[in-house]
Amino acid sequence: MKARQLSIGYITVFVMLVLHLLPVWGFTYFPTQDGLSHIYNSYVVKEYHQHENYRLREVYELNATIFPNWTSHALLVVLLYIFPPLICEKIVLTLCIGLLPLSLFYFLKGIARRNVVFGLLGFMFAYNYLLHMGFYNFVLSMSLFFFTMGYWWRGKDKIRLTNIIIIYILLLVTYLTHYHTYALLLMALTFFPLFSSGYAVLQGVWGHSESSLSLMQRFKEGIPKLKPTLTFIGSLIPAYFIMFSYYFYLVNEHGGNSNHKGVEWLNDYFFSMKSLVAFRDDHILVGRVLLVFLAIVFVLTVINRIRQCYQFHKSEEWKETGERLWTRIVTQMDGFLIMAVFITVMFYIAPWSGYSGGWINDRFHLYIFLVLLPFFAVNWHRYVNYGVAGIIVILSLWHLGYNVHTYALLNRDIANVHSSMGLYEKDTILTSEPGEWNGFSDSLGFESKYVEPFGHTECLLAVNMGIAYLDNYEANTDHFPLRYKLKELSADGAIVKKELPADYAIIWRTEYDDVAGLEEEYDLIHSNDYHRVYRRKRAAPDPQMWGGGTVLAFDMQPEDGQIAPGHIPVYTDTVYTDGQYGWLTVSEREAFKGGSEVRQPYGDSILGKEDAVFRVALPNGTYEVTCYFRGDESESDEPLEIEIYLIANGEKQIQRLQIPVGTEAIDKQYNITITDEHLTQVIYIRKKTRYKKWGWSGFTIESTDGKPRFRIPEETKEQ
Repeated sequence: MKARQLSIGYITVFVMLVLHLLPVWGFTYFPTQDGLSHIYNSYVVKEYHQHENYRLREVYELNATIFPNWTSHALLVVLLYIFPPLICEKIVLTLCIGLLPLSLFYFLKGIARRNVVFGLLGFMFAYNYLLHMGFYNFVLSMSLFFFTMGYWWRGKDKIRLTNIIIIYILLLVTYLTHYHTYALLLMALTFFPLFSSGYAVLQGVWGHSESSLSLMQRFKEGIPKLKPTLTFIGSLIPAYFIMFSYYFYLVNEHGGNSNHKGVEWLNDYFFSMKSLVAFRDDHILVGRVLLVFLAIVFVLTVINRIRQCYQFHKSEEWKETGERLWTRIVTQMDGFLIMAVFITVMFYIAPWSGYSGGWINDRFHLYIFLVLLPFFAVNWHRYVNYGVAGIIVILSLWHLGYNVHTYALLNRDIANVHSSMGLYEKDTILTSEPGEWNGFSDSLGFESKYVEPFGHTECLLAVNMGIAYLDNYEANTDHFPLRYKLKELSADGAIVKKELPADYAIIWRTEYDDVAGLEEEYDLIHSNDYHRVYRRKRAAPDPQMWGGGTVLAFDMQPEDGQIAPGHIPVYTDTVYTDGQYGWLTVSEREAFKGGSEVRQPYGDSILGKEDAVFRVALPNGTYEVTCYFRGDESESDEPLEIEIYLIANGEKQIQRLQIPVGTEAIDKQYNITITDEHLTQVIYIRKKTRYKKWGWSGFTIESTDGKPRFRIPEETKEQ
């Protein structure tokens, strides 16, 4: 019979797992608010070391610190080496949804096997509001919480060094996943050992009325039971240090920006179970039925506890054993009730946002009910257990059914949004208006109330294209892997993102009337039911630069340098002009004046540590490019050694070219075919070598198909 029950249980769990993962893999898009943003930022992290992605490297910088929001991004970075972006997201979603019920089964089985049936609630709670917000790290951290608590409980009576090491590994992974869960987990790992061992001591002291020992002697005998607990808590001191260090960092950086929700909002959120509501209010009814179900189970648990105490007292067993009645009134499982009450209090008093991020109340709300599950005890008949399991399954499938219907409709909208966007050019800059769009869904027939399913849909368009997205909310924070590289001080002293001219602009339909003047600088290249896509107007290669010849020459030098005859001067601040030439990047550069008194062509240089990008507008055709470099002639104690890496239009042309000190100008040639009317050269160094800077003296571009390209300006000829 037990084998049959086990088989029914395993089959039920397997079927529920398959059903709850079908929406992830059955639809092209899983609608979330921030999910596509996480994919994009993970892609940028993956590609950031590639110097040909100069737009990404110019707009962003890596936030390579150990902050508690890394796990899903690190996982996505690894997966992006193997799978397409949407498949990577589906794998992460599979972990978010599948691990929560599995962790609950593990948690409950180790604590109270009679309550394993409540692990089925993990399927319902996996499809929560924060999952649809795209808060993958937090949802993953919930599973880590219950896996860690389940592991600790199994070995709590005899903690060894191996157990502590494993717990620390789980704590570290939890910290890297989400700070709120990490802090709550540390509180639980402190409270439950103290409650458990304290209960054991009190049970030994006051649990039996008949004993030959005095009360003081029994108390002294019980004290050693606290030693393992105190040792374990002492071993957590480094974990506490990490928790408080990050907390004080948050207080110092963001402490003044918190805000609290009113009691009315909190009550409505709590009793409407809005932590399970994402796109439509239909889920509120499901949540309220679930809340009533849990309330009934709670009442039955209390009744069952009273009944057991009454039977114990009536049987007069306590007279034979000397066991006191309070040991039946209060049990070890009451610790979970106390923890649930504590989390409920935190739900009501915690700010909704502040420090680093928001939605704090929403996170606590999910934990209240899941932490309470081990407390339940009704001593049901197995058929009643089947009924309870059936109720949970029905509620979960009801909840899932609403979500599946929503996904089917939203997939039509999202597919329309992504149709023929016209963003086919790599290494460009993209902006959108507004940066986060919460628009009316044509298929749903209403505007999503809680989650914005189109919030960051632009991010998917920028993946694998080297496109730098200027409305990337993650880069404006300090708890994601990227930050905006270009910042400046506003009038009030605040640090703000420096605006860059965008090559493309996506205008959502809600903003059509607020973009007056846009078409003066941009051409409309695509539109559909949801948006318009604009591309910045582009000038053709300027025929006035040089004409009648086939060679274009650039001399890079200081402002007071002597221009070589027939060359166009390039200075550190020669910004790219559309249709002509100049630096695309604003990274710091410096001019170097050669030591020779008589300036020969390419006697001077421009130096830099960061990647620099120089673009020349050219008619399509084939060209031979000759670049010139020279070493440092200075007599300083540490003359500068130069190293050159150069990429042209995405192709590596010069690698590991080392220029010794005092070297006269040397040249390197390569041939290239221009198909998009520009030559874009990226020059850089490898940071892990002894070379500190690159140096570029100039370059020439010669047409190899023999066609005249330019006319030399008269002022240049005179020089």
